Amino acid sequence: MENGVLLGFIALYLLGTLAIGWWASRRVKSTADFVVAGKNLPMFVAACALFATWFGSETVMGASSEFIENGVLGVIEDPFGAALCLFLAGLLIARPLYKLNLLTFSDFFRMRYNKATEVVSAVFM
Repeated sequence: MENGVLLGFIALYLLGTLAIGWWASRRVKSTADFVVAGKNLPMFVAACALFATWFGSETVMGASSEFIENGVLGVIEDPFGAALCLFLAGLLIARPLYKLNLLTFSDFFRMRYNKATEVVSAVFM
C-alpha cells in the first residue's frame, strides 16, 4: 500500500513536471531563447534560481567539508565571500558579455580566437 502511494506521487510529480515543461516550451523559439529564458525573467525569479544554484552546490558540498575541518570559524566568511564574488562577477564579467550579446564563455572564446578554441573551452568547462 505504501509503495503504491509513493509511486503514485512520483508519477504525479513527473506528469506535473512534464506538463510545465510542455507549457513553457511553447514560448521557446530558439536555443538562445531557452538559455536566457527569453530575457523575460523577473528579478525575483532570477535571484531565486541563482541562490538555488549556489546553495545546492557550494553550501552542501563545500561548506560542510570546511565546517568539519575548521569548525564555525571556517565557514563564517562563506556568505560574504560568495556575495562579493557574485557582485564582482556580475559587474566585471556578466555585464560585458551581455553587451556583446554572448551567452557563454565559450562564445567569447569563439569571438576572440576561433571555433576550435570555443570547442576546447566548452569541453573543459
